[in-house]
Parts: sequence; structure tokens; C-alpha cells
Amino acid sequence: MKKIVAALVLGCMGVCAYAADGATLFKKCAVCHGAKADKVYLNKIPPLKNLSSAERMQYMKEYSEGKRNAYGQGAIMKINLKGLTEEDFKAIEAYIQSL
Repeated sequence: MKKIVAALVLGCMGVCAYAADGATLFKKCAVCHGAKADKVYLNKIPPLKNLSSAERMQYMKEYSEGKRNAYGQGAIMKINLKGLTEEDFKAIEAYIQSL
């Protein structure tokens, strides 16, 4: 029984170690969007903090799929979001909400 509990604990620790870290993932975003997601980029792209959670999630998904090109930023956003998962998007979103 102790071996089973130990295995479960180690398994959970391993999952947590690989869980998305919104703060770390957002560092790439902060270059353009500001450390607190409050930067107006290129004097035309609104601060991420001014968007609703649903809008941010939708836009990340659309950009990553190449379906969005707002302000002509579709290509660069697709590159920046390449390889990120839905869980990563949720972690980024949670981090933005915490700012």
C-alpha cells in the first residue's frame, strides 16, 4: 500500500513539474504587450488587460491556428504561439488575470 501511495505522490509531482507556468510563458508576450499586459503596441493594438478573458482566449486560439490577422500581426503571433497548447493558453490567461 505504501508503495502505491508513494508512486501516486511521485506521479502527481511529475505532472505538476510539467504544468504550464503562465508567468514564464508570458515573458515572450511581455516584449510587445508589456510586463503587466497594459502596453498599447504600435500605437494601435489595445492592452491585453482591456480585453475580456474570453476574448484573450479566443484570440490566442485564432492566432495560433492562423485564422486571425488583426492589425497585420497574424504571422508574428502565429510564430510566437507555435507549440503552445490549450493548457498553456489557460496558464497565460490566468497569469494576465493575476496582474
